[in-house]
Amino acid sequence: MERGLLRRLLHTSGYKLKYVPGTSGPRQPRAPFKTQFSESGKPVSFEKNIPVYRRVKAWERDGVEKGEWFRKHHAGHHAEQKRREEEMGNRRHRDREIDDRERHQTGKEGMKNALSRLRLDPLVDYLYGSNPVLAALRSGNRSTFGRLYLHNPKETEKVESIVELAKEKNVVVAKDSSKQELNQMTNNGVHNGVVLETRPLEVEDLKCLNESSKESFSVEKESLGDTFAEEIVKTTDPLRYPLGIYLDEISDPHNVGAVLRSAYFLGVDFVVLSEKNCASLTPLVSKASSGAMEFLPIFSSAKPLKFFEESAKNGWSVISTVAPSQISKFQDKAITDDELSDVVHRSPVLLVVGSEGTGIRRNLINRSTYVVGMDGRRPELDESVDSLNVSVATALLVEKLTN
Repeated sequence: MERGLLRRLLHTSGYKLKYVPGTSGPRQPRAPFKTQFSESGKPVSFEKNIPVYRRVKAWERDGVEKGEWFRKHHAGHHAEQKRREEEMGNRRHRDREIDDRERHQTGKEGMKNALSRLRLDPLVDYLYGSNPVLAALRSGNRSTFGRLYLHNPKETEKVESIVELAKEKNVVVAKDSSKQELNQMTNNGVHNGVVLETRPLEVEDLKCLNESSKESFSVEKESLGDTFAEEIVKTTDPLRYPLGIYLDEISDPHNVGAVLRSAYFLGVDFVVLSEKNCASLTPLVSKASSGAMEFLPIFSSAKPLKFFEESAKNGWSVISTVAPSQISKFQDKAITDDELSDVVHRSPVLLVVGSEGTGIRRNLINRSTYVVGMDGRRPELDESVDSLNVSVATALLVEKLTN
């Protein structure tokens, strides 16, 4: 049955089978042409009759070894490829560094977002550092306090006093505050683990300085168009008249803080700030003053020309400080620093200091009673270093006045 089916399939395909005598099946197909297997009796394979073309390799053609041929013809290519790979590796390294920085920045921003829940009040001062915080609690010049934030502060007498005073004033003490929270409140200032939440200092505007004695002095305050006088008892040297300092457009908070620190230490009775272009009494100024800002009477002046004129009429000697090279322009008003002590024993004194860049405004110098400068002790001073820092110069002049 299977043999009959095979015959029908071959018949329909047009292929004819030839039988070999003595066998029961068809013989192997015979190629229509002579092959190398024709006489061997092996089965004929169609693939064996396809012509094969083989390409000669370049190194075979040149008769050299493969490795030697590649070194000779492609050594430069390998060097170029190596250079490109190194550049690509460096680029990948830079990209990884950039990615790392971006992830780090993202992490910092995430931390800031997490701390945003503090919602810092723009109407609140965040005093930081042991000295400013202790001074604020002791002086009583600030109206209200919020919380006291602590983060692992050193166990010192100052910190103990801060905590005791805070409890006496019913200030909530948050001892479990994080360093990140304190950093945010102080704008990354050096807080030493101590931050106090409080209302800003109230700075009153002065119209002028009134007549004074060696025991007290009077100031004319101005508020909402109304003026009223206030007498302030002097607590410094009773043998001399009152001494005040006027800061004319000193915008650097560190300089303002340093002047306040020297003024308090050397016995200045009060300080007046120009209302325009002078650093405000911020926590940074309090930190720079090491807390002296909390104890000094500090005022402001919105109309300095009238302030100078009326104060001079009321018996105050207004002394403006100028660079030694500028003294010759004001010979009729010039005095030496050795004469300052005599002036403060004859009348109350307002010492005027200006910024290091522009100094005191000319119209204020013209309304001053005297001008003074400090000569350097070096015979030849380079003109790039012909004066002192404003806080240092102020301290030296105040020492001359109070000596």
